[in-house]
Amino acid sequence: MSRNRLFRRLLFTNIAIILLTMSILSVLFYIMFENYYFRDKEKIMVEEGKQINTVLNDYLIGDIDIDRLNQDLNVIDRLINASIWVVSTDGRIYIQSKNFEKNWTGVTLSKDDIKSILKGETIVRRGYFGGRFTQPVLTVGFPLVLAGKIQGAIFMHAPIVEMQKTLMDIFFIMLLAIAISIIIAFILISYTSKRISNPLKEMSIATEKMAKGDFSTKINVVDDDEIGDLAKSFNIMSSELGRMDNARKEFVANVSHELRSPLSTIQGYIDGVVDGTIPAEKSKFYLEIAQKETRRMSRLISELLDITKMESGAFPLNISEFDINELIRLTIIKMEARISDKDLMVKVDFESDKEIVEADKDKIEQVLTNLIDNAIKFSNPGGYIHVSTEKVREKVHVKVQNKGKTIPPDEIDHIWDRFYKVDKARSGSPGVGLGLYIVRSIINLHNEDIWATSNDVDGTTFTFTLKSKKLSSKIKFLQFVHTLFIN
Repeated sequence: MSRNRLFRRLLFTNIAIILLTMSILSVLFYIMFENYYFRDKEKIMVEEGKQINTVLNDYLIGDIDIDRLNQDLNVIDRLINASIWVVSTDGRIYIQSKNFEKNWTGVTLSKDDIKSILKGETIVRRGYFGGRFTQPVLTVGFPLVLAGKIQGAIFMHAPIVEMQKTLMDIFFIMLLAIAISIIIAFILISYTSKRISNPLKEMSIATEKMAKGDFSTKINVVDDDEIGDLAKSFNIMSSELGRMDNARKEFVANVSHELRSPLSTIQGYIDGVVDGTIPAEKSKFYLEIAQKETRRMSRLISELLDITKMESGAFPLNISEFDINELIRLTIIKMEARISDKDLMVKVDFESDKEIVEADKDKIEQVLTNLIDNAIKFSNPGGYIHVSTEKVREKVHVKVQNKGKTIPPDEIDHIWDRFYKVDKARSGSPGVGLGLYIVRSIINLHNEDIWATSNDVDGTTFTFTLKSKKLSSKIKFLQFVHTLFIN
């Protein structure tokens, strides 16, 4: 049905355009041909009128007789298909060719008909010449000059009907061209509308399926045009929505698991303490476990709230100046227990003792906590973590590197996506895929960059930039003295 509607719309629109265009062109060409045809006819009649004037002069001086005069006039009459009148100065027709059956010889014309001609002017009229003809004629009148003086007028009347027949033949050819154009347009539009409507129809069906949660339908891309580009974009959108839907389902499952597991643990231990199943001397131990689980739940809920704030724009930054190197040291110290449990070596490289940046300190601490936590989580036991800062022009580059299982190349671009989790074989942990999404969102809010690289030689490295605070000359001098004495 949609294809038929599109077909009818395209057909009627194109036919309307063709009809309008051809109608305008037909009218313009008709007017042009008519004007050209009449001007050409007028020119011929004026030229032949001069010949008539010459013949009458020959008759006046006796070079030809009346029979030869009539013969010459009739030849000119048939040549231009026009009736010829020779009129005296008093308006009386005294010579007429034989083109019209009616005899006008002896009829007197009005002074208005010949007044302008007797003054030496040539007149051209279209119509019935004062009602004297039953059909419209083209009349050309000009002075009759004999012996150098105006001695009357010469009128030639050519039927317009004959000229209009020629113009109608031209007009009929134009109508035939319009009809052929419409037939060709019908064939071409039928083909074109099918090529356009089929992908659109597939998209309509696929959209209905997507609305029901099926993102597997793909559109066949046939042409390399705008419709083909739309189909490609639709397929990309479908794939992305499918991936996001899978990530959402996995996220819901992970969050449900993350919340259900600690809740079950907390409930079990508290019930054990309350009903006496757990001895009083061990209640503190199990309550501490329950406390740890509540903190894990609180952290998860905080991450979810952070995401909600970011997406709603209610995540303001409190920009201040602070030493990023000192913040890195404090963050590593807070994670010392986890680092020791995995027997990791932490290497810290700072280009200078102090590196002042302009950012939201709490938010950047959250970024560092997430990145270093990931580095600990994904490092091999007995491995190392390398954290460094480097000044690059007006920016400070902060790098967190670890050696362990790398991120597959086909997943490196998706690690920043919300709900996305790298292959569980790499992580071996029950995370829900929110940490890196929050990290990137915080860095983006600062209008800074963050990227990741991962390979078997260097391991996995996360790098982000911060705006460097320009130090005064006094502070730079103190830093130089401090460095000098340390070295």
